[in-house]
Amino acid sequence: RMSVNEMRMIADLADKYCPNGEIRLTVEQNVILPNVPNDDVVALLAEPALNGDSRLSVEPGAIVGNLVSCTGAQFCGLAMIETKGPAEEIAAQAQQRMVLDRDVRIHWTGCPNSCGQVQAADIGLMGGPAKKEINGKMKAVPGVKMFVGGTIGEHGKLQLDAEIGGIPIEDLLPHLMDTIVTEFGGIIKPEYAEEHAAWQREQVEIKAALAAEAAKKAAKKEAEAEAKAKAPSLS
Repeated sequence: RMSVNEMRMIADLADKYCPNGEIRLTVEQNVILPNVPNDDVVALLAEPALNGDSRLSVEPGAIVGNLVSCTGAQFCGLAMIETKGPAEEIAAQAQQRMVLDRDVRIHWTGCPNSCGQVQAADIGLMGGPAKKEINGKMKAVPGVKMFVGGTIGEHGKLQLDAEIGGIPIEDLLPHLMDTIVTEFGGIIKPEYAEEHAAWQREQVEIKAALAAEAAKKAAKKEAEAEAKAKAPSLS
């Protein structure tokens, strides 16, 4: 979501470097300043608005630079979650913690209408219900389900089945990093490796506990069915 100041900076650059002040916007939510004379390209790329920690940087990184998001709940009544803020924040955190030798396209959408085109992304995040234990009780929180492996281009394919569902947004970062490692060759920086390893161990314990609980419920249901079958008929 661009600010008024950012839009003015882009307009100023277009007036300064582009014939007729032309600006183009792409479906990847990028900005193109077309037809810049070759002799002016170096000066354009050196502009302060396109460097440093600017959100208009021409070198935003492998994750942040490929981020797409729908409008989100702030301005859309259909969205189940806010997307823009969390998308930008979590992408920046993941990029800070990881080393990648390729781009990873992460798309966010607030609802199943999929304006963010999550099914075509390397990693798609669709808003939906999630639950988290808060003060000893399971409560509903903003969440996402994750789609992995969509592609674009001549032989592109949509990923229509979610890989994981019901991830609370506040717990999304390690899930996202884990997927980038396993599916896209990402490497977690040494200073964050132990933190992530601890999260992985915790996930193993959680899955084991859930499996044990499911087995317990299944055994109870089976025992009840057997008892019912053995009970004498009163007809």
